[in-house]
Amino acid sequence: MATTNRKKQLASLLEQFYHNPVAKVSLELFLTIGLVVFLALFAIKPTLLTMSDLVKEIEDKRELETQLSKKVASLGTAQTLYLQVEDRLPVLDAAIPSHPGTITVLKIIEKIATDTGVVLGSISVSEIPDTPKEVPSFDVLTRVDLKLTTSVIGDYASIRDFVSKLQNSQRTFVVDTVVFNTSDNRGDKQLRASVSLHIPYFGVPNEKK
Repeated sequence: MATTNRKKQLASLLEQFYHNPVAKVSLELFLTIGLVVFLALFAIKPTLLTMSDLVKEIEDKRELETQLSKKVASLGTAQTLYLQVEDRLPVLDAAIPSHPGTITVLKIIEKIATDTGVVLGSISVSEIPDTPKEVPSFDVLTRVDLKLTTSVIGDYASIRDFVSKLQNSQRTFVVDTVVFNTSDNRGDKQLRASVSLHIPYFGVPNEKK
């Protein structure tokens, strides 16, 4: 009987509490907070994540646009410089070509020897590089040297003129050493010079082929 009375008292107290305006407000506040939390977890959070991704994508695209603008400006500058030296490029290609041109080099040496009056004794090449059928891609080209030694006979002035014309030739010849010696040819003293030089060109070294 006492238990029944307690239940009735508790039910009466709860009924009075929920009819109290403060209780109604507290319940509405609780439901409102719950709704906000629900929306934050299941509706607002994905939206915020999407907005964050969009902001990052916009920043990345702006950075990419800045880099592209710099590249375009660099290409414009390069094109301007190229146009300024375009007519001089054949001279550069003749001085340091994109192939060894071994036969051409030998013909130039023979021509200079004839012009200066020296006699070619011998010409030796340390290695005869291959001449490519097509010019390799620019990114694999590097400076390579065709090394050559020639022996000439003549008087000192002629040999000096020979070496000078090699150095001033349109095709680049780099003289490394000039070694003089004399030889006796049937009682006639002859001045001989061994000229060591290298001839640069743009190509692919043998070890990279």
